[in-house]
Amino acid sequence: MSLQLTQLIKTLTRNEKRYINLNLKAFSFDEESNKFLADFNKIEKQLGLKKLKSELLITGNSTRLYYKILDILYQFHENELPNSDESLKNLKRAKLLIYKGLYKEGVKLINKIINQSSKYDYLIKMESLELRLNSAIKYVDVNYLTSQYPQDKLLFEKFHKEYFNLMEFESIEALIKLESTTLYFYGEDNQLNQTYKQLLESEENAYHPLAKIYYNKANAFLSLKEQNLNKSYLYAKRTLDLFEQYPEIKSKNLISYLKSIRNFCIVLIYLKKYDEAERVLNELEPTFLSYIKYKTADVNTELITLFVILRMDIIISNKTITENINKIKFFENEIKLNINDLRDDEKASSFLNLSVLNLHLQNYRPALKHTIQALKISGTIRKDIYHLALMNEFTIHYFLGNTEVLFSKLAAYKRIIAKDEFVFGFEKELPELLYEIFNNPQTTSGYKKLFERINRSIVKEGKQIYKPFISLFYLKPI
Repeated sequence: MSLQLTQLIKTLTRNEKRYINLNLKAFSFDEESNKFLADFNKIEKQLGLKKLKSELLITGNSTRLYYKILDILYQFHENELPNSDESLKNLKRAKLLIYKGLYKEGVKLINKIINQSSKYDYLIKMESLELRLNSAIKYVDVNYLTSQYPQDKLLFEKFHKEYFNLMEFESIEALIKLESTTLYFYGEDNQLNQTYKQLLESEENAYHPLAKIYYNKANAFLSLKEQNLNKSYLYAKRTLDLFEQYPEIKSKNLISYLKSIRNFCIVLIYLKKYDEAERVLNELEPTFLSYIKYKTADVNTELITLFVILRMDIIISNKTITENINKIKFFENEIKLNINDLRDDEKASSFLNLSVLNLHLQNYRPALKHTIQALKISGTIRKDIYHLALMNEFTIHYFLGNTEVLFSKLAAYKRIIAKDEFVFGFEKELPELLYEIFNNPQTTSGYKKLFERINRSIVKEGKQIYKPFISLFYLKPI
């Protein structure tokens, strides 16, 4: 049976299953639909078992059932999908009216889309103009072709220009997302070309409100990368203001809005405005709770990031771990419950945070477990987390007294550094600094030298934000 079918059914919520069941029941008057219903119920039941007793077999065609379920789910989620709004509904209605020969009624709806609906539905407007032209040719509307079409042609060019402008800003967003995910503001790759740099010179270069949002998100990122924190704060704040200014854009781009809140809080953490970051999250929490109803993996990921991961970041960065001991179990439980929804970069960040929290509280075994989890995920996803987790390993094995493991890990790490694979400048000297400490654990000068070298390096590179996450600072004579 099709793997894609079982994967799809595993993702279904209770409401989705109920809707599919009702839909298949309502149209089960023929033999094919009866097979769909029977096979769907059979698969759902067997996937609910802890262990399948035998290979899952169905009587009908699994590929047809797969596409049938997709079609039903589309109906169920149509209002939540991208570009599914009143304009799209009117476009569908116009197509049907014209198909049925009710040309004038169809044209009324087309004109409504072009002239009255949201002025930012570029694709729908362009498709409406195309439909207007094709239907005018079909029904020989001479008046339109001679008088109105020239203006519509100019209108099409305007929509195309503004849509292409939006695509350019989305390309910038994609490049910056790639770099911020893999190297967390410190990558030298994915440089913006001259065209993109010119677009980012002024917000007036962005026509669509979403393009303006991307403009400010990009400049907030670039300013943060340049260590111009106050400038980054202004751009990040402007991003949120734009979402509030354009509620239609906010409702259609919920994930981007939630990510912008995350980015704003990251800037506040850089500025050491921890109380303000916490206040932003607390004030928006009632709004976040209203988004739980969407129950999509993407929304859930962003909510967990805001509710849990960012709050861990704030606690660790603000060095208030001891005051928040009671929250650590809550954080661990929330990550465990939602781990399947999180993407790899969020998983890696979660496990690193949990390892640091437990290490601070001298819970070395749980700290090691979370460190190993962070290492498994972060290798190519988040290089900074991978290297921080490697440092966690050294620190934890040191306190656990695992001498052989410690020196084995350090030898492997030395080979990594020899290949020039490092994130922090101090890592080039780190193997020798750690060998000195581990061979003479009672000599305090080794620790002092290590801490001074780390501090000097992260200040020079503008990476002080990492300091609370560098577990090597916990090393001491034992």
